[in-house]
Amino acid sequence: MNPYQILGVKENASVDEIRDAYRTLARRWHPDRFIEGPERDWANEKMCDINAAYNACLTGTAGAYIQLEEAERLKRAERLISEEHYKEARAVLMSFDTRSAEWNYLFGSMLLGQGQQRKAEIYLGVASRQAPDVERYKEAYKRAEDENAVHSLKQFFASRR
Repeated sequence: MNPYQILGVKENASVDEIRDAYRTLARRWHPDRFIEGPERDWANEKMCDINAAYNACLTGTAGAYIQLEEAERLKRAERLISEEHYKEARAVLMSFDTRSAEWNYLFGSMLLGQGQQRKAEIYLGVASRQAPDVERYKEAYKRAEDENAVHSLKQFFASRR
């Protein structure tokens, strides 16, 4: 989530609104309010997120915070694809609001792993056009084109029998 969502304020919130939201959440989630154990540990993690969001909103680094969070999610999706957990990878990728070249590459790779060559070719083509200087995007697009051509030929000859 982005820092504004964590605090429950709009992106154009004033400093006072940000501080009020922070104080409300801090009173609710401060770890000292919980007894020792898993609840306190969870509240401590929640408070860390709240503190990071508060700092990001006040210092104007919310955009950098969001980019870092998105980069982590892209790495997670890439790991899931490499482990052939395509359904989970798809869920991670579908949680994005924007479709970067890396997103299109990963989505196309996920589709290719599922045997959906035609759809994969579309997404990998978009990735290679969005970032034409990235070799792995071009290579993946070429691989998808080749696999799609082979698949089409097999279908053609199978239909002629």
